[in-house]
Amino acid sequence: MTQTNPTASQPPHSDPASDGDALLHLHKMSTTAGLGSQDYVAINVTSVVAVLFGLASLLAIATPVLLVFPVVGVALSLIALRQIRHSNGTQTGAALAILGLVFSGLITTIIFSYQAVQAVHRRADEQAIATLCQKYGELLDQGKFAEAYDLFDSDFQNRLSKQSFSAQLTAMQNQGTLLPPIDAILWNGLAVFHDDDTGTETADSVMKIHFKGGDDYPVRQQVRFKRSGEGPWLIDNIPEQFPAPRPSAR
Repeated sequence: MTQTNPTASQPPHSDPASDGDALLHLHKMSTTAGLGSQDYVAINVTSVVAVLFGLASLLAIATPVLLVFPVVGVALSLIALRQIRHSNGTQTGAALAILGLVFSGLITTIIFSYQAVQAVHRRADEQAIATLCQKYGELLDQGKFAEAYDLFDSDFQNRLSKQSFSAQLTAMQNQGTLLPPIDAILWNGLAVFHDDDTGTETADSVMKIHFKGGDDYPVRQQVRFKRSGEGPWLIDNIPEQFPAPRPSAR
């Protein structure tokens, strides 16, 4: 009679505690990544926020007030890189921080470069206006009214003929004791610039008018300058010297 081994049909020995807890079969995640086994790392939150600020930096192109976005984006990106570097491998997101730094830094550079170019152009505009005022004063002092007329734009010339212009300046420079002749005209150094979609640019400003034999306190008069496209700056009007005609009474 063949004997059956009672142990042959029994399953291999197993740990009851191990069978009861399936989680023990999963790979254990270390909370001290970088110190031994680098199994789990967290994405640095600051790096994510830095990317968001980097994307929001595009809004600064619309107005300089929103330059706070790229500036903060650069700061957050640098902070995130520092945090990741000192996390001992427990944090990741360096690529995000670098991406935020590129977005914010590039947009900030573009904006400041554009503003620098605009500042150079604006200084050139201001120099042209100052020269225009000085030239106008010199021509009045020399009695060259026809040449002074050429310093005004086409809108002014369409409104006032050269003959009427010269007649008004002749009367103004020969008022006798009422008002001495104009000796020189200088720009006051301030102007408010405007432009439109047609490429026309205007500048509202003030001229300082000096009279022969007058005191050290010049008379200030409003003046508007205009430039069309890439053309030169010209005088659009000096309301106190050439007031607009009054509408005829019916």
